[in-house]
Amino acid sequence: MTTRPAHLHAADSSGYLSSPSPTDPSSLSTWVGDDGSTIEGLPTPVAVLGGLGLERVKETNTYRIRHYVTGEVVQVDLPATDTATQMFAENRLVTQRVVDGERTLHLLEIPDGGGPPTDRQVSGIQNDLDNAVANDDGDFVHGATSDGRGGVFHYSPAGGDAGRTALLDLATARVTYVPRRGFDRMRALHLGRDKVVFEVGDKSFKRSKLYVIDRARPDKPGTFVDRLHDEEKPLEGQWSADMVRAVGDWLVYANMIDGTVHAVPVAGGPARTLLPRSTLRTRFVNAQDGSVYIDGGSDQEHWAVQRITLAGDGTPVAEPVVPLPAVTVWEAGGMALDHGRLLLATERAPAPGEGNTFLTASKLSLTAGGKLTAGPLEELGNLGYRVPDQEPYVDAMSAGWDQPCYEDCLQLTATGRSSVAHNVCGVGKVVAAAGPYRVVRPSDQKICPVGTGSQEVRDGDKVLSSGPRQPAALWNNTLWTPGSEPGRVFAVSLPSLKTVGTQSVGATCVPEELQVVGRWIYWSCGPGGDAGVYDRATGRLIDVPSGYAQLANGYLVSQATAARKLLITYFPDAVPADRVGTSELSPLPSPAHTPQDRRGLFWAVDRFDGAVAYLDASGDVTVKWPRVRALPFTEPGPETPFAGTLSGALFVLTLACAITLHATGRKPWSPFRRPSA
Repeated sequence: MTTRPAHLHAADSSGYLSSPSPTDPSSLSTWVGDDGSTIEGLPTPVAVLGGLGLERVKETNTYRIRHYVTGEVVQVDLPATDTATQMFAENRLVTQRVVDGERTLHLLEIPDGGGPPTDRQVSGIQNDLDNAVANDDGDFVHGATSDGRGGVFHYSPAGGDAGRTALLDLATARVTYVPRRGFDRMRALHLGRDKVVFEVGDKSFKRSKLYVIDRARPDKPGTFVDRLHDEEKPLEGQWSADMVRAVGDWLVYANMIDGTVHAVPVAGGPARTLLPRSTLRTRFVNAQDGSVYIDGGSDQEHWAVQRITLAGDGTPVAEPVVPLPAVTVWEAGGMALDHGRLLLATERAPAPGEGNTFLTASKLSLTAGGKLTAGPLEELGNLGYRVPDQEPYVDAMSAGWDQPCYEDCLQLTATGRSSVAHNVCGVGKVVAAAGPYRVVRPSDQKICPVGTGSQEVRDGDKVLSSGPRQPAALWNNTLWTPGSEPGRVFAVSLPSLKTVGTQSVGATCVPEELQVVGRWIYWSCGPGGDAGVYDRATGRLIDVPSGYAQLANGYLVSQATAARKLLITYFPDAVPADRVGTSELSPLPSPAHTPQDRRGLFWAVDRFDGAVAYLDASGDVTVKWPRVRALPFTEPGPETPFAGTLSGALFVLTLACAITLHATGRKPWSPFRRPSA
C-alpha cells in the first residue's frame, strides 16, 4: 500500500475539491465532503476560494460561482467590454473593462434574489493603468488572487517600469498600493487573513526574498525573509506560490525535497515541524477563514487532508479533517493488450538512478480447443520519465530527476507494435496511437505533465501538425477527426496529411470521442451521451451503450459505472444473429477514489487481436477472449479509405476461454518523490 494524493485544488471546513488536472479546462473535478460523500463530474474551476469555484462556461463571457457544499450556482454574465479576473467572492466578480481605449476595473455583484449585477468601478487606480502591458489574451491585470474580503493583483506600465502591486477591498471597491521599496519585481504568493506574502527581487528573480506585510497596513514597511530554516542556505529564486503560506504571525511552508511541513515566525526564530510528510506534488490551498490545507501525515495508514490553523497560544498546528485511505493493489492500474500480448505496469526496487515503475508483458495463446494460457512476464523497460530542471523550485544547478510513472501516467494505450504510449513529460495526454503515429495533447516542459491546450499529430518525434484539441482516432496510417456538423468525420493519410475521404457515421452530435478498427467507427457524444458504431462495410448504425468504451474487431466493451459492470456488445456479421447485442462481461469493482475513466488503467481491449483484460476486486488480472469471425475488410467506397485486413480472429463463438493472472509482484504506484540532487 502507499499514500493517496488528494489533488487538492480548494478546501474549507466541509471538504475539499480534488482536481488531478487543475490547469486543464476540459478536465473534471470531484468534491469530497468531510463525511466521505462525493460530487463527481464538476467542471474544473479557473479560480478557487475555499469552498467556492469560479467556472467559465466554455468560451463565452458567462461565468458561474459554484458553492460546492450546497450546489448553489451564481451566474455572472459579463458585458462584451469585460474580461474576468481571478478575484471573486460568493456573489461578486472583479472584471477588466476596456471602453474606447480606457481601462478600468469593475466589481460586479449579483443581488441575493438574482437579476442583473450591480456594477461599481474600482476606485484608487493610478492613471497609468491605460499603459499597462497586456498579455496575448488581452489581460492587463496579472497575478490576481482573492479571499472573501479582498484581492491582490499587479500590472506593469509600458516603458520598463517595475510595475504596480495593489490590494483591493471588496467592501469599498477601492485599492491601496503596496510600495516597492527599491526592488525590481514583486509577486504575490499568498493573501492571508493578517499578512500578505510576496516574492521580491531583481528583474529575473534570480536573486529573491520573501517580503511579508501587514494586510491592515500595506503602506507600512514589511519584513524580509531570505531563509526559512536557520541552518539552510538562502533560497534564492526558488519560491513557489504553492510552497509557502502566512498563518497568523508565522510562515508555513513545505520542504520540496522531503515533503516535511514546517512553520517559522515571520520575525525570525526556530522552526517547528507540523507534519512529517506531505505529498510532494501537492499544493497548499486557502480557506476563507485564514486556515490552509495540505494532504499529509506520518505514513500511508495515517494520511489525511490536514487543516493548518492557529492554536489557542497563537502557534500553528495541523489537524486531520478528511482521511485518505491508502491506495490498494486494485487501484494500481496500468494495462493494455496488443497483438495477443498482455502489457502491465509493475514495480520493483529501483536500480541506481532509475525510476521504479516498469512495463512487463505476457504472451497470450489460445488453442483450437479454447484453452487460454499466458507466458512468463517479460520486462520491457522503465515507464518513468525525466522531469526537467525548469520546475520553479529546482535550483539552477539541478539537471532534474527521474520520475516514476504513477496515476494518469499509468493509463496505457496500445500502439499495434506490442508496446504502449502513455502520458509522460514532453508528450502529455495520449489521445490515439497506431504504429509510429500519435495524437497527443502536449505538456508544457515547465509544468509537465499538464497539457498546454493544443493537440499534435506526430510521426515518432516529428510533429506533423498542431492545432486545437479535438477527438481523433488512428488506424494504420489513417487519421480520423470529426467535422463541424453532427455525424460527419474526415480521414487523412499519414504522414502526408492528405485528405482521403469523409464519412457520415450517424452521430447525433459532433463527436467528443472517436475510435476506428478496420470497418468499424465508434463515436460518442461524451461518457453520458449518445454513442454508436458505424459499419462502413454495410452502412449499418449499431446501437451501443453510453459510457467509456473501447472498440475491437467485431465487438465493443463499455464501462457501466453506475451498475458496476463491464458490458460487451457484439456486432452483426461478427457473431450469429442470436449473439448480436449487449450483455454483461464482468463485474466492475468500484472502490472509493478510483477515476471515472478506467480504460487502460483497470481494463483494456486488444483491438488488434481480440482479448479483454480487467482487474478483479482482489487485484488479479482476468483475461477473456471474445472470439468472433475474422472479417476481412472490403473497401466500401472511395470516400472511406482503408488499407489492410483484420487478422488473428477465430471462428469459435463462445466466451468460455478465460484465465486469471494472480497479482504476484504487482504493487501500487509510488507517491511522488524527488531524489536528492
